Amino acid sequence: MEPMDSISFAPDIDPALHARVLAAPHFCRWLEGMRTRFTLRHVLVRDAVAFGTRMGFIMVEADALHEGKSVPGLALLRGDSVSVLLVLKCPGYPDRTILTCEARVPVARPDLLALPAGMLDGGRFVSTALRELSEEVGADLQVHEHDLRELTHVWLSPGGCDEAIGLYYAELHIDESLARSLAGRQTGLACEHEHIRLRVIDLADVPGIGMTDAKTLLSWHMYHARQAR
Repeated sequence: MEPMDSISFAPDIDPALHARVLAAPHFCRWLEGMRTRFTLRHVLVRDAVAFGTRMGFIMVEADALHEGKSVPGLALLRGDSVSVLLVLKCPGYPDRTILTCEARVPVARPDLLALPAGMLDGGRFVSTALRELSEEVGADLQVHEHDLRELTHVWLSPGGCDEAIGLYYAELHIDESLARSLAGRQTGLACEHEHIRLRVIDLADVPGIGMTDAKTLLSWHMYHARQAR
């Protein structure tokens, strides 16, 4: 194993963040993988951003070899995430689902429609999914651990980011009054500057919502493939 002095920090990173970076679960996991599967000569932490008590984005540059050859070394470490496709079943209505509509600065969109999702923050996929549903959808939509079914886990952009996402779904039998109360609901955590408005749409209409993210379309396709078995 490489010694810890094989890791250095860019001079403009607050020294108070050094220990937090080294202890962050997503950094430790990435570092272990690099030391196990590559010849790792040095890691430069180029930038680090903390979100309150949570260590968030960590930009690293690895000097690494694979089979004696240098490999591209830049990576954004942010940890794993989870999303849930909610399939709402109401008597007399087609299956529907819930999408969040919120601002996404990285893609310069103020109104991106996508499935409810969130970062793991060191927790389990299932417990994080339940927490995010409560925060983004509302506690009155009762979703329990036994309701969640796993679709798959995938890396979202392995050429530049470590994030893997767990895709889940849940089929919920609810009455129409609850479905109506969800449509247009405003949710999100003010402390995290989340301003979310819910959309309830027919499940069949998901592919036609316009440009969205990978988790939304992949979850939709995988759910339908599972139903066709």
